[in-house]
Amino acid sequence: MAAVFPQSPPAAKARGLHGRFSMNLKDLFSSTHTIDKENGKAPVYLQLSNIIKKLIAGGKFPHGTKLPSEAAIGRHYGLSTMTVRQALSLVAEQGLLRRVQGSGTFVTVPGWTRASFSWDGLVDLLTDRQNSSLKIIKAGIAEASPAVAQRLELEKNCKVIHLIRLVSHKENPFLLNETLLRFDPRAPVVEAELELSNLVGFFTGDGSNYIKKTALKVVPVALSQYEAERLMAQEGEVAFKIHYSFYDYDDKPLGLGWFLAAKKYVTLSTRIGLWDN
Repeated sequence: MAAVFPQSPPAAKARGLHGRFSMNLKDLFSSTHTIDKENGKAPVYLQLSNIIKKLIAGGKFPHGTKLPSEAAIGRHYGLSTMTVRQALSLVAEQGLLRRVQGSGTFVTVPGWTRASFSWDGLVDLLTDRQNSSLKIIKAGIAEASPAVAQRLELEKNCKVIHLIRLVSHKENPFLLNETLLRFDPRAPVVEAELELSNLVGFFTGDGSNYIKKTALKVVPVALSQYEAERLMAQEGEVAFKIHYSFYDYDDKPLGLGWFLAAKKYVTLSTRIGLWDN
């Protein structure tokens, strides 16, 4: 899932991504920014990438600044151009640099407008294979409703596979799931969906051989009587409903459904900004 945050203010048009910043290399890469070539724990390219990030964070390289050439940085530190390129590529992957072929490398604003979240609480329970179990409450074939047929790109009156499953940890139910799948006896989707490991893939990103991508949306809900009984909870208790749809490698929708878990089992966590690990 993704969270949206305010955009960083745009840089001054006068400088832009193709602006230049003139300063002596010795002034930029001061004696406090040194590289230890004997450090066995931190490769030199990683040390250099950290130096560049510190210079950007400290305002030495404002947004839009053109960095010195790879050759110039390499001469300053006694490093090969390949090593410098590796360091710059790493910083670029983290969103602080933009490399323009034929023009150079420029400081840019990191893309912090979207943040990826992890499902710590659910993943901890699901990946405890020795103590987790999957129970099939319902498995059958039904006619797709008009809304489901539209979402799965099916013809009118087409059949779908209807599954309801309950996942428990140490015999305590914590995850109720309902899913609707395209009905195709030739496809391995049904067999795979009956495995607990396939449910784990939704939250860990491990994926499968037939699923290319999955979209998730989380909404808070109050448990109905039926849902509360299945999850051994109180009716009206707050829970999280995780709606999903997944697609094959031809970008065709294979299935859709939802997971339901009490709020105590769902911990959403993320990191904003640039982290070294």
